[in-house]
Amino acid sequence: MKGICERSARWREARRIASRYRREEDGSLIAFSLFIFVVMLMFGGIAVDLMVYENKRTHIQNSTDSAVLAAANLNQTVDPKMVVQDHLAKVGIAVNPDDIVVREIGTAPVITGRQVSVQVSGQYNTMLMNLVGVEHLRYGAMSEAEESVNDIEVSLVLDVSGSMDDNGKLGKMQKAAKDFVDNILLGADDDRVSLSLVPYATQVSAGPELFALMNTSNTHNFAHCVDFDAQDFRTTEIDHTRTLTQTMQFDPWRNYRYGQGLRYEVCRTESYFEITPWSNNATALKDQIDAFEAEGNTSIDVAVKWGAALLDPTMNAQLNGLIAHPGVQIDTAFAVRPHLYSYPDALKFIVVMTDGINTDQPYIRSNWRTGASPYYRHPVTNDIYMERQEPGDRDRDGRNNEAWYNVSDRRWQNNPFNNGNAGVRLSWPEAWASMTMSWRAYADYHQTYDADDYYDALYDPRGWISDTAKDARLDDICDAAKAQGVVIFTIGFEVTDHSANVMRDCASTPNHFYRVEGLDIEYAFASIANQINQLKLTQ
Repeated sequence: MKGICERSARWREARRIASRYRREEDGSLIAFSLFIFVVMLMFGGIAVDLMVYENKRTHIQNSTDSAVLAAANLNQTVDPKMVVQDHLAKVGIAVNPDDIVVREIGTAPVITGRQVSVQVSGQYNTMLMNLVGVEHLRYGAMSEAEESVNDIEVSLVLDVSGSMDDNGKLGKMQKAAKDFVDNILLGADDDRVSLSLVPYATQVSAGPELFALMNTSNTHNFAHCVDFDAQDFRTTEIDHTRTLTQTMQFDPWRNYRYGQGLRYEVCRTESYFEITPWSNNATALKDQIDAFEAEGNTSIDVAVKWGAALLDPTMNAQLNGLIAHPGVQIDTAFAVRPHLYSYPDALKFIVVMTDGINTDQPYIRSNWRTGASPYYRHPVTNDIYMERQEPGDRDRDGRNNEAWYNVSDRRWQNNPFNNGNAGVRLSWPEAWASMTMSWRAYADYHQTYDADDYYDALYDPRGWISDTAKDARLDDICDAAKAQGVVIFTIGFEVTDHSANVMRDCASTPNHFYRVEGLDIEYAFASIANQINQLKLTQ
């Protein structure tokens, strides 16, 4: 019995010891769990503080970036420092004015460049990291923006040849070109942008004022075009030490059956067809574009030559000559233009548009360019006459008694220059400006009674530059301009594959060429304007 009681007592003691052990183990787990919880809370707090800190830092950096961009904008007229302060204040960021730095090129109101920088610093007071002794985290943000518009010189070269009348192309081009002028000259009252408008067809007319300032043969005053030689297309400049040959004013296309007077002149004389050089008058330029009419052949090479020449520094004397001309309006601020190619703050662009390909270009040969012609003008009737060259010759109509052929009326008659009405002998330029080539040839046909002479007279005076030669000349002048750093954009408006290839080769890069149909021409001009207007921005 006694043994049983002892064993029972020892069992009870063992249970008590085990029970106490279990209670002590439970306490250890609780302590360990509490430790883990505190560690997790600490790391969680650090993560929260870092997340809030990074969001605040990013917010401040983005806000300062936005503020300096707004302040550097050349179109805004508020003090740039005030723009930065106000911009940041609206998002709860205080900045010391001394931490805002503004550098400007030019003086108000003509600012051509602006650089704005700001530095913001501060600290973030931690919420939970202070439990481990980190009471705040410091941050800083530095932003800088620069916006500048360099002096921009643009030659806008537009096709107004006869094919532009097809499919409404002329009207579509006019709208797109006028929008381009507005986009380029928008805000250009600060004299940073000059635009030269170069309309072209068979030839390009310099206009009487600019033509008078060029070194030309100037054999007549009927029109104001010049004939360039092949070597002229290998350089952007016009050689002012060499006398340029003036284009003869003549009509090689109109048939004699439809009238004596010129209708399709090689060098067109309408005022809207003249070059408007170095202008910033958007209204005048758009009015000129509105007046365009389509007529004539296509000479892209001659047009780009003029476009390049108007960007070449050697034209400075002509520009200043026009400034001094009372009948021409050119901003005196442009007196230093065209800038040297090495001038770091100048950008030069040629924008050339065509709807076709280079076509043959007719020239009057040298033996029919100067001196006296065989034609006489009647002082009263203004009729033009040609005297029988040999009194005994039989004319086409079998007559041999009338001494004079009335070119104007296409008939033979006796001497019209009696009774003191002496005829006025015409020079060759005067003769070509008075009758078409076909009309003149028809007169010779009657005079000589030789049908072969009729055709010889019609075709023989013409010297021709072929379309292939003109493509080569275009390639030369485009290469010369690109070598000088001129950026060339080209637009092929509903063109053939051949023309597209020619214009793509002319452009600065294939990406500078636009091949468009219909209303897409508006997109092409708008895209080019946006690229020219693109401002330099650094952060």
